[in-house]
Amino acid sequence: MHNPKEYDPYNSIVPIYIETEIPKRTMQIGTGIFLDFRNTPILLTAAHVTDDLKNGELLVPTRDGLRPIEGYMAHIDLPPEIPRSEDNVDIAYYRLSSNFATLMCFEFWPLPPTKIEIIPTALKLSVCSITGFPSSKSKKNNEGTHTSNIFSYRGVLASQETYKEHSLRPEQNILINFNRKNAVSPEDMNKVVPPSPKGLSGGAIFAWPDGEEISEDWTLPKLVGIFHSYKQNSGLMIGTSLISVVAAITLGEMKNYDGVV
Repeated sequence: MHNPKEYDPYNSIVPIYIETEIPKRTMQIGTGIFLDFRNTPILLTAAHVTDDLKNGELLVPTRDGLRPIEGYMAHIDLPPEIPRSEDNVDIAYYRLSSNFATLMCFEFWPLPPTKIEIIPTALKLSVCSITGFPSSKSKKNNEGTHTSNIFSYRGVLASQETYKEHSLRPEQNILINFNRKNAVSPEDMNKVVPPSPKGLSGGAIFAWPDGEEISEDWTLPKLVGIFHSYKQNSGLMIGTSLISVVAAITLGEMKNYDGVV
């Protein structure tokens, strides 16, 4: 039986690939979060990742290799005049088919409810880690197998003034201060240049408890949001808290996920 106390949240973070015909290729474009939500298998990601369905099929690793994601997909629609780049929520999810979720469990394990927290405001948080798969770490070997390496970026939460400056709300968004030029390794505190966050879209935002801000014990943090944007000039990593996700999934439940089981 799975023991949540020994759970490693890295087991729930999933690289998302796209397979296109023109040009014919498969490449990693985003990250997903595999979780158990009300005993339902869900894969969270960013809406601008699922927008790429117009260009090809989205794939994730399974027992049978990279496979197209199977299930009910939903995201928050925007008015036609608003581009996705101006979407401050930018979330999407799959209600995975049970059979497909079982195939994924060969490589991953759904994040249990005990590791998920719905926060009323991001201003109550102190330090968060953004975790996902940078595209630059994705490789294809001679046998045609794709691999990718997970990476985490840790930073201090932004002030209320920063939210106002960017016209964002801490009840909905999570803003984390992160400057790649000033990054240090948590192991020895020496300066290090982390990989570009490209490919991290849809990745997890984990909040560290008070007093454990520099801990490396990954049994401690909880999932509080989905990452979707990095503003390099402002030194900000931006995501959406899970309250918006819960609202979207609840609407899907009311529609019975179009009958997906």
